[in-house]
Amino acid sequence: MRRTFAYLLICLPLCLLLVPNSVPVALSISGSSEKLYCDDGGSLPSDEVFARLACENPVEMLRQSLKKYDREIKGYCGLMKKHERIKGKEQSSELIDFCFREEPYSVLMKWRQGARGAKASLYVCGQNNNKVAVVTNTKLAVTWDIDPEGRFAADAGRYSIREFSLRQGTERMLRAWQAAKDRGALTVEYLGKLPVVELDGRVCYILKRTCNPPEDDGIAAVEVAIDAENWLQLGSTLTDVHGQLVGQYQICALKINPEYDVKQFERSALKK
Repeated sequence: MRRTFAYLLICLPLCLLLVPNSVPVALSISGSSEKLYCDDGGSLPSDEVFARLACENPVEMLRQSLKKYDREIKGYCGLMKKHERIKGKEQSSELIDFCFREEPYSVLMKWRQGARGAKASLYVCGQNNNKVAVVTNTKLAVTWDIDPEGRFAADAGRYSIREFSLRQGTERMLRAWQAAKDRGALTVEYLGKLPVVELDGRVCYILKRTCNPPEDDGIAAVEVAIDAENWLQLGSTLTDVHGQLVGQYQICALKINPEYDVKQFERSALKK
């Protein structure tokens, strides 16, 4: 199942509005009324306290990461490295240039490597009848509109384009880890604060969760990398009981809150 297990990235409820720090905010997973946390407007923890949470209370660490995101992040762009197993078949590795903004929720993706049905895609919440505009990976490079939850989209990845944001990846993980904690089954090992070569050498908190019994898609372990500077989840690797890859997502060349051109998320940007 593509979206029931909660981890990434990259991959992403409809956006929540950014609000002033003084206003309480309740966040929840798309399609669920379950509240993940309430931002009471208080100060964020220091980097030292956040590092301690990585060791002692990873669930609270995720909550604080989301609070920081909600207060500070309006959008970002970069390069996604994606490698998945879909319907039991390992897919080719993908390299995707992307641009994202929170309001209105907008995603533009262009494949450098590993493109299958589409070589570019664009989704803007509330526009184009909420369809995804895609440029086909063919000689004619036709642009057409598809259902973001339809069969074509399902064959393209474990998560739909409407589940793309880093926020949603962390929300999915928090929901899963909190549920495991509530039933007394959360096992998380803190592996340290380390530079990650695959993430441009950024220093990250590395945590590994073991799932016993395995969760959806047969996932038995998930290793995540949370950037020590901005507290964003930049990497996750999911494996099954045999150690086989289920999904790997890594964000590189990250630029936070870029100034986008007014036409950045228009249909014409697909073929630029």
